[in-house]
Amino acid sequence: MAEVAEFLLGGQSFGINGSKIKQLVPYDGIEVTKPPFNHPSITGVFVFRGQTVPLIDLSSYLGLTDIGQTERRVVVVTEFNEMTTAFVADKVNRIHRKAWAEFKPMDTFLASNAPQILGSITIEEREILVLDLEQIVGEIFPATVSNYDETAFADRPKLDSRSEAVVFFAEDSYIIRSQLAKVLASIGYAQLQAFENGKVCLEAIRSLKAEAEAAGQAITERLQLVVTDIEMPQMDGMVLCRTLKAEIDPKLPVLMFSSLINEQVAKKCQDAGADAWVSKPQTDKLVNLIDQLALGVEIAAAEA
Repeated sequence: MAEVAEFLLGGQSFGINGSKIKQLVPYDGIEVTKPPFNHPSITGVFVFRGQTVPLIDLSSYLGLTDIGQTERRVVVVTEFNEMTTAFVADKVNRIHRKAWAEFKPMDTFLASNAPQILGSITIEEREILVLDLEQIVGEIFPATVSNYDETAFADRPKLDSRSEAVVFFAEDSYIIRSQLAKVLASIGYAQLQAFENGKVCLEAIRSLKAEAEAAGQAITERLQLVVTDIEMPQMDGMVLCRTLKAEIDPKLPVLMFSSLINEQVAKKCQDAGADAWVSKPQTDKLVNLIDQLALGVEIAAAEA
């Protein structure tokens, strides 16, 4: 199950992953300071629990009309990708619990042109667009996604065995999916296949397993590693991991890559049977783990 926080911007309903929310704060309960040379969508900064937090005007970012709803405005403080940010909502309606299977992903063409939208979900006959906060924060603060720049890996030693390894990657964010594919291709992973959610990834693995068995092979001879985000529409990474270990092959390595990795989530990854997990955007560590799990190369050797 997933928690979707529904909120209003410019009279329209939007949603975000509720697990990214740290706290809701009344807008009139904070003191905002406007620093110079900021992105136009940054209202300012404020102090939250002793930490200076940027305040994002999502209405401005999304190009919505300000209809002046101020009496119930709330600051939504979020934490993910090892960063705390906040945005202003006209009001927060409620948090809904929904199965990931109920989420409808964006069409591939639309996703490439509106990457800030992950997909949609129907709640009480309302179609709610679910925002990709990682994409939005990445556009406003490019340094937070610099680890997804393939040029940053230009000096990394090449391993010939990478070109032979087949790696499947499930990730609902179009930007992260495409950028990480470029990173891995730049260091030699020529047989990476990317999927927009766990369901389509599982379907592809089932087909590959059938082909392998018809040829008298184990699936691990055709597929060396599955890398997956955790929270995705249609099928989340935890369900994908458990299904792979139970149905496909318990020896097939699974690596969890999520913005929400903490001690509690790490325990869930372990319980699901994952072989390793790493937090976004630690791409260096991710690549090291991919080398280790897909190639049998120790981390120290991959860094040499």
